[in-house]
Amino acid sequence: MSEITVRNWLNAMSESIARRDLAAHMALVSRKVQVYGLPGDRVVDYDGWHQRRRNELRRGLLASLSYDDLAMRQITLRRVVFNVNETMTAATGACVIINKDVIIEQEDGEHWRVVEENIRHWEHGKQQTRNVG
Repeated sequence: MSEITVRNWLNAMSESIARRDLAAHMALVSRKVQVYGLPGDRVVDYDGWHQRRRNELRRGLLASLSYDDLAMRQITLRRVVFNVNETMTAATGACVIINKDVIIEQEDGEHWRVVEENIRHWEHGKQQTRNVG
């Protein structure tokens, strides 16, 4: 059941960007989220994530998110840890492939939200068309 939960969450992330729906996107992100592994040892929190996505969507910079190479790492009743490649494709067609460990947690009794991301590696690459799901 947990792999299905992860695939559904990843698809919802992709769909929220495709629809340019910031509210739906942020509903998948915990208020306690922390993103590690950024250049300069910066850490992004909920407000930083919201500000970045709002800017990308308002200005039409981010065209899509897609996911590939899902690997489940740990499963508990309310928390799932997995590794995935996320491809962020810009409106210009340029893309960045980010390999990261992601922790999603069930909050409010039913809503799965990302609570932590650890970026392991990123590179500029060709757009990938294969989605998880």
